[in-house]
Parts: sequence; structure tokens; C-alpha cells
Amino acid sequence: MGIHKIAALLAFSALVSPLAASAQALTAEEILALLQAQREQLAAGLGAERTLEFVAASTPEATNEDGMALVTELPGDAIAANTDGSLIPEEMVIDLTIFFEFDSALLKSESKTQVDALCTAIEANEAALLAGGEEGAAVEHGSYQIIGHTDASGTVAYNLSLSQARADEVVRYMVRECGIDGNVLQAVGMGEGRLKDAGDPRADQNRRVEIQVVL
Repeated sequence: MGIHKIAALLAFSALVSPLAASAQALTAEEILALLQAQREQLAAGLGAERTLEFVAASTPEATNEDGMALVTELPGDAIAANTDGSLIPEEMVIDLTIFFEFDSALLKSESKTQVDALCTAIEANEAALLAGGEEGAAVEHGSYQIIGHTDASGTVAYNLSLSQARADEVVRYMVRECGIDGNVLQAVGMGEGRLKDAGDPRADQNRRVEIQVVL
């Protein structure tokens, strides 16, 4: 991949994901551009290793016939595991405005349009990867991390549990309603481990859902 292509992708991603911006409502086209920029960055070996840890599992309780969940706090110490994700430049971060019911993992109806746009972008990205492969050759698609973040309200263990349950619910919606292959999606709970605005730990912009390509 040429340096000019990387520069062009960086320039475009900076336009749709400004530095220090809060979570956004993005179009499918904007999300697709950022997914492609992330992939190009990681394929070039320019992504830094994540040094943070992620919760491995939450303990959601089903609340209705659709299997959507509220959250219960993890017992004892928070359970954490390393992720194979990489840190990417801030201008390529995809932080989406996805709202949930208070203190639960239930998606609010107004957020479904944004998740639908994410589904459309992933479908388009997968189609582009398939079209770009040589005839008869296997295409390495990688996968997509759906990373839940919270602010610093509540305990660390509860925030880990809540963020994981919310990431799980976004993935469930994408599989159930959009038909996305669940094998390419990874739900990850970050809790309050990587605040967008560390200077204001309870700021709204710390509560977000991040999307990242994993090769």
C-alpha cells in the first residue's frame, strides 16, 4: 500500500471523526470510510498494541422474550482478559451515539437507525474485500470489535459488566436484525478503562460504543 493512499485515508477520516470529538451519529458511508482507513492502517503495521485489559464476560439477566438484558454486577473482582485489538489513531476511531435504557443493556429505539448504518457499512466493507480478492483466492476478512465504554459512575466491576452487556446487545441486534455473520463480530466490554474525557470522568462522551477492525 502506498504512502499517498494512507495519507488520503487519514485526511478523510479526520474530517468525519474530529480529534477529541464526542460520540457521533455517522452515516453508513462515513463509517465505511473509517473502517477502510482502520484496515489500511493495521495492514501497514501502524497500529499500536493495546495495553489495557477488557472484561471477558458479564452476567446479564433476560428481561423479555427477545432475550435483551439488564445487568447484574459481577461477583467479587472484575474478570478481565487481554484483547488482540490494536490502538489506532484518534482520527480513525469510530465512536457511535448508541443510546440504551437507563442502567440497562436495552437498546433505545432511536439508536437502531445508527446500528443499522453500522450494519450497512460492515456489509459494504465485506463485499469490497471479497470483490478485491483474486478469483479463487481466499480473502482474509478479519473481524470487528464492538467495544462498550462507560463513564466512571458506579463501581469498576459494575461498569465492566454494563459495558459488556451493552456490547453483547449491539452484536445480538446486528446478527438478529441485520443478518451480519456473528463470527466476524466480537463484543468487548471496556467499562471505564479508557475514558474519552479523563478530565471529566462522568462526562456524557465517555459513554459510547466504539467499532474497530481486527486483522
